[in-house]
Parts: sequence; structure tokens; C-alpha cells
Amino acid sequence: MSATKSRAVYLLKALVISYVITLFLLLIVSFAMHLTGMGGTAVSVAVVAITVLSVFIGSFYLGKHVEQKRFIWGLTAAIVYFIVYILISLLVKGDSPVDFLEYGKKLLIIAASGMLGGMLS
Repeated sequence: MSATKSRAVYLLKALVISYVITLFLLLIVSFAMHLTGMGGTAVSVAVVAITVLSVFIGSFYLGKHVEQKRFIWGLTAAIVYFIVYILISLLVKGDSPVDFLEYGKKLLIIAASGMLGGMLS
């Protein structure tokens, strides 16, 4: 397998890892919300923490396998994660107005998490 093709496969695997972790942890948070009646602020903090952790782990995995320019690959994984996140978010919101400032903050947080995961791998 060529280096480019194998990197793309590892990128896809990293994204799957990130989304599986995100899904699993969000299910745990939603169950905790159901049991405890957690407030909106706690849920918002949990969602950000889950996103950071899952992107970090996926980028760490990717960095372990690409071995060169790991922070760039971590950033790439984070950006692709963010794009899918935005698409899903827009589909769910429907006709609601888009808050570009909020999306910009999330992009910075996700990008930093991805770069850090890649660098520390």
C-alpha cells in the first residue's frame, strides 16, 4: 500500500475512533442527565470536554501511525471531524440561525486538541 493511501486509511480510522468515543461518552452523559437532572451548563462543559478528548485520542492514534508531520495530520483529523460535526449540526438545526462565532470557537478548540494529540503521539 502506498504511503498516501495508508495515511488516508489511518485518517479514516482515527475519525471513526473519535466518533465512537464521542458517541459512547455522550450516551453516558445523557444517561447521567436522565438520572441526575444535570443543568445546561454542566452538559455544555461535558460536551466540550468529550469533543476535546475524542479528537485528542483520534489524533494521537493517527500521529502514532503517520510518523511524519504528526501535528499537521492531527490538525487534518480535527478539521475533518469539525466539518462532519458542522454538517450534522446544520442538519439537526434545520432553519435555525447559524452562530458563526460559536462555530469559530469550537473550531479553535477542536483544532488545538487535534494538533496536541498529533504532537504528543
